[in-house]
Amino acid sequence: MPRVNEQREEIFLQIGFNSSNADGSLKTIEVIGIPGEKLSNGKCVVSEKAQHFFDDLIVKPIFMKSRQMRSCDFRYLKIWAYNPDVKDSQRGYKVPSIDQNDLKIVSDTKSSGLRDIIILDNGLTGESYQRWKVICIELFSHLFRRFVAPPKPPEFEGRIGMKFIDTIFSGIDSMMTKSDKYGEMKRNLFFDTLIIQID
Repeated sequence: MPRVNEQREEIFLQIGFNSSNADGSLKTIEVIGIPGEKLSNGKCVVSEKAQHFFDDLIVKPIFMKSRQMRSCDFRYLKIWAYNPDVKDSQRGYKVPSIDQNDLKIVSDTKSSGLRDIIILDNGLTGESYQRWKVICIELFSHLFRRFVAPPKPPEFEGRIGMKFIDTIFSGIDSMMTKSDKYGEMKRNLFFDTLIIQID
C-alpha cells in the first residue's frame, strides 16, 4: 500500500517494487516522490503510466543489472526523485540530507535529463569502500542513458509558407513519441537527480 505525503494540493507517493526473479540478492527497491492524485473517494493513487515510467526506467534496469553482477550483494534500496533547485518547504516530501561524504556520480550522457546520482554515505572506509564504490558506479551509471528524451521538432508557427513543413515535423515528432512511449515525460522531468540509500 503506497504511503502518502501531501502538501499544497500536491501528492507524492512512496511505492515498493519487489523483484520477481529469484536470482540475485537485491529483492526490494522503494521509490519515494512519485507524483500521485487524489480521487473523489479520497484515495490517493499513482497513474499506471507514472508507475510504469519509474518501473521501466529505474527499477527493472537496476534489478536486471544487479543479477548480472556477482559482486553486488545489496538487498534493499531506497530511491528519492530529487530536484536540488526546489526548496525543501515546497517539495511536498522529505529527502535525506546530502554531504561531501556521499558518492556522487555525474552523468556521462550529455543529453540525459538525469544529471546526478547520489549514493548516501554508508560509513565504509579503505578497501571495503573502494569495492562498494565500484559496485555502485557499475550498478547505477547505465540509468543516465535511459533519460534521453527524443528531440523536439523546430517550430515554424507564424512563418509564411512553413505550415506544410511544420506539419511534416509534427508527424516526425509523433512517430518518435510513439517509438519512445515516455518521450514526453522525459522532456518534462520534475527531477534531475536520484538519491539512493543502500541497506
